[in-house]
Amino acid sequence: MTTDTRIALWARELLDAALVLLVALCLLTIALGRILPLTGRTTLVVAGGSMEPAISLGSAIVVEPVDPRSLAVGDVVSLRSGPNRAIFSHRIIRVVDRDGAVWIETRGDANDSADPSLTPASQVIGRASVTIPGAGFLIALMSSLHGIVFVVSLGLVLLIAASMVETIAPARRRESGVQRKSAPASRTATGHG
Repeated sequence: MTTDTRIALWARELLDAALVLLVALCLLTIALGRILPLTGRTTLVVAGGSMEPAISLGSAIVVEPVDPRSLAVGDVVSLRSGPNRAIFSHRIIRVVDRDGAVWIETRGDANDSADPSLTPASQVIGRASVTIPGAGFLIALMSSLHGIVFVVSLGLVLLIAASMVETIAPARRRESGVQRKSAPASRTATGHG
């Protein structure tokens, strides 16, 4: 096997692996963003660093619905709070029973102090059950038209490149075979002259 053939085979394997990885990442995104919500869970993208190092920026977290009475100190919950009803995920540091309702105090792991106020447990979307580092970036990418066009274009480039490697490698083998056949004839001709 010639060096050119080995390089072509290596390039083809690399391109195939990249294409398989791209398809796997797309399937993961579809599972997290479209299929998982059908089971009653929610997938959220972490857009801040308040929970680092436990949950890093760009992670995807799977949030399961939870009975407010089962919330406990140490749980990481996603909740709506404030006038804008912003969603954030923090760790429960205290559970309080106030007028027969459960209220929680939360804090981000990376924050020095607790969140400014107690929050009624009724505002909890759910408890974080799974964290997938970096998957949030992929979900965010695949949630925009530009991202989808980028991923589809990347897939097409990988397919075209793999196809080119397949056509270049046999052509190189044919060229090297032709050169070997013509080389001895030219040596013979020059040797007699």
